[in-house]
Amino acid sequence: MAGLEFNLFVAELNVNTSEAARERDVIAQLRGAGVRDLLDHSPDTGRAPATRHRRKHICYTLIHRRKTIDFWAVFYRGDLMPRVPQVRRLLFNDEEIGMGFNSESGLAVGTALHNFTVDENPVATGQEVSASIVIVTSHEQLMDSMGMSFEGHGRYGLVSGSAKAKFAESSNFNSTSTFVVARCVVQNPLRRGKSFQVTAPAQALLDSQRFEEFKAAFGDSFVRGLQTGGEFYAVIRITSVSTAKQSELSATLQAEANGLIASGGFSAAFAQANSSQSTRSEMTASMYQKAGAGVQISPTVEIGEVINRFKSFPQIASTSAAAYEAEVATYDTLPLPVPTPQEQESFLVALADAREKKMRYLQTRNDLEFALRNPEFFDPLPATETLQSAIDMYTRLINAVMSHAIRLSRGQITPPQLFDPSTLTPALSEPPPIPLRRLSTTATTNDRLVQFQTLTCLVPADEGSDEPYLVWNGERIWSANAATASSRHDVNVVRLMATPTGTLELFDEEVFGADDPLGRATISRSDGPGTVEFRADGSAYTLSYRIMPFTV
Repeated sequence: MAGLEFNLFVAELNVNTSEAARERDVIAQLRGAGVRDLLDHSPDTGRAPATRHRRKHICYTLIHRRKTIDFWAVFYRGDLMPRVPQVRRLLFNDEEIGMGFNSESGLAVGTALHNFTVDENPVATGQEVSASIVIVTSHEQLMDSMGMSFEGHGRYGLVSGSAKAKFAESSNFNSTSTFVVARCVVQNPLRRGKSFQVTAPAQALLDSQRFEEFKAAFGDSFVRGLQTGGEFYAVIRITSVSTAKQSELSATLQAEANGLIASGGFSAAFAQANSSQSTRSEMTASMYQKAGAGVQISPTVEIGEVINRFKSFPQIASTSAAAYEAEVATYDTLPLPVPTPQEQESFLVALADAREKKMRYLQTRNDLEFALRNPEFFDPLPATETLQSAIDMYTRLINAVMSHAIRLSRGQITPPQLFDPSTLTPALSEPPPIPLRRLSTTATTNDRLVQFQTLTCLVPADEGSDEPYLVWNGERIWSANAATASSRHDVNVVRLMATPTGTLELFDEEVFGADDPLGRATISRSDGPGTVEFRADGSAYTLSYRIMPFTV
C-alpha cells in the first residue's frame, strides 16, 4: 500500500443551480484541479468508464451542503477515501510516548513499543510563541482561533468533550455581541521518542502475519512525541446599545492589548460609554489556560489581569509546562510490516456534516437565548414561549448531533451516514426561522420604552386557574400557565413606544371556543411607573410597568 499514489485536491463549490448543472460544475473543477477524470475511460490504467450511479454518488458527496464548501478528499484509482498522514499533530488526551493509537476511534490503545529514549532537540532549546488579539465574527472562527477546527485535528468525538472544547462552546457566541479573543500558544522544544523497539507480544503477532489482531491491540499508529509548553485563551464579550460604540470598544481593547494605546485605555472608554443611556454597554471575560501552577493559573477577571497574563504567559509555560499536543505517526514510519489504514470513503463527509450542523444549531440557540434574556436590544420579539420552545428544540438537536458525531467517529455507525433528525426516535425537526432584528435606531428622543414587569392574579376568571396572555398594540407578547388566586408572574417584556399611547389587553386562553377578554388598559408614554387593573366577569388582575427614556 505504501507505493500507491494519492492525489489530493480541493473542490470549492457554489451550489445554487440545478443538480445536472452542479454535476457539470463538479467535474469541470476536478479536471481544472488536475484530478484524473473518473468518468471516462483511461487508457493508461485500463479502467472502464464510471457508471451513472458512481457519477451521481461522487457528485452528491461533493455538493451535499447548500452553501459554498471546502471539501478535502483523496482519490486513489477512482475510489474516494480519507487519507491518514504519516505524521500528524493531535490535541493531547493524556497519551504517553510509545502508546499505540487507533485513528478510527481517536483513542490511545495498547503499547507495542519499548526500550526507547526520549529527548529534546539539544540545538533548539528556545521557545516558539504564537500570539494574537483578534475580533471574531462567527462561532466557527472562534473555534478555529482556539485550534479546535475539525480540519486541524480530525478528532471531533474526543475533542468535543475536552475542557478546552467546553470552554470554547461555553462562550455563548451570538451574532449581537462583539467577541475579542486573546490567544497565546507557547511551544517548548518537542519531546520525541527515538530508537523504538517492538515488544515480544507485538512482534509475535507481526511474525505470524496476524495484522488485524495487531491493529486491534496496538492501533495503526503510535505516539511518537509530546508538544509541551502551554495555551492561554481569553474570550471577552462586549455588547452595547450602540453598535458603533460596541465596535469602538472592541477596537480599543484590541489596541491596548497590542500595546498601541496606553494601559487603562479600555477601562476608561468603557466607563465613559456607560455614562450615557444611549451607549450603555456590558462586558464579560472568561479564560482557558493550560500551563502554570498556583498563582500562575489563578483566574483573570479584570481586563488588566487578562493583558498581564497574556504577556507573561511564555515565562509561565517555560517554568510550569503542560503537554497540549501529541505527535502521532503511522507504524510505516518504522520498519514494521503494518499496512497503511484506510477508512470508509464517506467518513470525512459525514463527520464534517455533523460538525457543521452542530455549529449552526449552537449559534442559533445562543442567538435565541441572548434575545430572550436581553429583549431591550431587539425590535418586538415573538412570545416568550415561542422563543423557549425553539431553544429547547435546538438543545435537543445539538445533543442528538453530538451523539451522532461521537458514534460516527468511533466507528459505531456503519456505513457512515449524514445526520438526519427525522430518522430519530422520536423524530426531531428544526424550528421555523425566527428573525431577530436589532432595536430600531430610527426612534426619536420623544420615544420611550415601556417595560411590563409583574402580573398579579387576584381572582381568576375560571374555577381554579386561568391561562392568561397579554397583547400590546395587537401583538401577543407574553403568556403563562396556571394563574391562580394571589399568584405573581414575572413578565419582563420591553417594547418601544413610538406613539403617545398604547393599548394593553389581557385574555384568558381557552381550549374550546374564543378566548375570554379580561380587560383593556391604555398606557401613555408620559406615565409610569404605575399599575393597571383588569377586571371582567368577577376576575381581577393587576400589572406593574414602568416607562423608560430612549436616547439615540
